Amino acid sequence: MKESLYEAIGGKNAVELAAIKLYYHIMEDDRINKFFEGVDTKKQAIKMNAFLTYIFGGPSLYAGRNMRAAHKNVVAKGLSDEHVDAMLDNVHTVLNEMEIAPDLQKQVFAQLEQHRDDVLCR
Repeated sequence: MKESLYEAIGGKNAVELAAIKLYYHIMEDDRINKFFEGVDTKKQAIKMNAFLTYIFGGPSLYAGRNMRAAHKNVVAKGLSDEHVDAMLDNVHTVLNEMEIAPDLQKQVFAQLEQHRDDVLCR
């Protein structure tokens, strides 16, 4: 049986760490941190962990709203491809910090890109 992306990048601990690191970087990134003003980033990191676990083929933990519903309000505030690209830049930084192999990074980005249109409600 083929190993899932979730397992290949390190499983539960790696995905949890990535979600935490991601929100640290987001809050330092002036391109996108305005979308997280007043948001409990610890809760967001938990939601991100569940989402990433799900899309990477780990045990299904995601019980949140669908991507369109979850991002409708921020799209109304101007969320665009530019902001998604900034988020992906931060994902790239985190994956490099965690020394995730380039071939696995490509798989991570392929999974994330599949959700771009839903995140942008188009």
